[in-house]
Amino acid sequence: MELNTEPRFFRLPVKLLDTVAEQLADVDLTLPDYCPDIEKILKCTLVPKIQTKSLSGGQLQVDGYCVVNVLYMESEKKTIRCCEQSVNFSQSFSLRETPENYVILTKTKPEYINCRAVSPRRLVMHGAFSLYAQVLGLTKTDLYSPGEGLETLTRRMPVGSLQAFCQEQFTVSDEISVADKPAIESILYSAVSAGVTDAKAVTGKLMLNGELNLRLFYLTDVETGQTAKLEYILPFNQIIDCEGVEEQTRNLLGCEVMSYDVRLKNDIMSDKPAIALDVKLCLTEEGYSLNEEEIVTDAYSVSVASAPDFENLRLTAEATPVSDSFMEKLSVKVDSGKISKILDIYADAVSIETAAEENALKAKGKINLCMVALDENGTPMFVERSFDYAHALPSAEGCDQLRFGKARAAGMSFRLADDSTAEIRMELKITGGATKTEQVKAVRSVELFEDRPIVADDCALTLYFAKRDENLWNIAKAHNTRLNMLLSENALETLALDGPRMLLIPKL
Repeated sequence: MELNTEPRFFRLPVKLLDTVAEQLADVDLTLPDYCPDIEKILKCTLVPKIQTKSLSGGQLQVDGYCVVNVLYMESEKKTIRCCEQSVNFSQSFSLRETPENYVILTKTKPEYINCRAVSPRRLVMHGAFSLYAQVLGLTKTDLYSPGEGLETLTRRMPVGSLQAFCQEQFTVSDEISVADKPAIESILYSAVSAGVTDAKAVTGKLMLNGELNLRLFYLTDVETGQTAKLEYILPFNQIIDCEGVEEQTRNLLGCEVMSYDVRLKNDIMSDKPAIALDVKLCLTEEGYSLNEEEIVTDAYSVSVASAPDFENLRLTAEATPVSDSFMEKLSVKVDSGKISKILDIYADAVSIETAAEENALKAKGKINLCMVALDENGTPMFVERSFDYAHALPSAEGCDQLRFGKARAAGMSFRLADDSTAEIRMELKITGGATKTEQVKAVRSVELFEDRPIVADDCALTLYFAKRDENLWNIAKAHNTRLNMLLSENALETLALDGPRMLLIPKL
């Protein structure tokens, strides 16, 4: 016979798909007429961008394009120029079924790009990037609630349940006036990152405030090769429908830049030059409700034979948003030659992984730093270095996992320390949601054998000589008596004994 249980349960995200596929990018590029000949390739970059991701009929479809950008020194005036070309990609992944409620997480990672100039005007490039894809659904786990007549051992602890689970794609567009900046004639390099700065929840809706960080490195004069850089922060806000979210929900948010487009807007009717920016974002939300629950870890009957069935529960005991920033001091030294001028320094990529260490969640990863400069002869040079970083996240104390973890360079300053060394101060920002996982062996059900009643002894008390560190719960269970009676009879308040002693075991 199974005892009836009350409807107590919690929900957690579960991976329905977790895979990676390699995407190739082969480009045969002939320079357009307005681009000068190539003398030296400085940097070749592969930037994957996702346009759409959708799930239907058990198939996850991810479509996008990758931009191959070549920064080079032209042969006539020895100035920096660039050329680029886009290659489309499409990838599908199979699932056993399409879940009712799900979110799709994607990430791209450039693996390599080989660039070869077969002539001063023709480039052959071969590259690849990894496309990571996850589909998360919901899993529901019941918590056992005992009926009357059972002795139970319980553990009271916080249990997080996924109350809200949503994802929305939207576009942020704006025209940025650059009238007060040096003229932009040709963009050499662009990068966009994004993050949520504040989130407020009301019933069924999330009101988000965030910021886009735009970074440009560009030519101000094609004839002289003069360059400049631009950094711009664009605030944005968005209201997202999210069923189940409430004011008290612990909201863990991930904000992904899927793709972006930066265009120079030349309007002959206006004397104010502008940049048109279109950024496609994907916002993912996990909203947890945390409640104190009594977890039944053991149970037995004092009247009939019983057999508890156990399961290992994986619980979320904490969920908190993370938005931490810190400074990194880096130094780039050229292997040969001297630096006469630094044109630009930027973080090409910042990786992140996390691990729990000494009750703290530590983020670590690599910063790929790129420097464009001029040597002592005024010739363009490109230097690339990789640096390790590590940082304990103060807002994630006691947690052991970071969901939607992302690290980005939010700001940077640099100076020429000597004729061969650049010193950099970089602000790194880490965002996501920290959780704490607990593993508990809990009772799933208790089977009662009514045809095997427990026969009571004739004696009212039994003397039992307990050893050091014996547990009163185990003693009560072995003697088919009630735990509260055993504690009361021996004037004890805790289950563990601090030394050997004689116990009086009452009978029912």
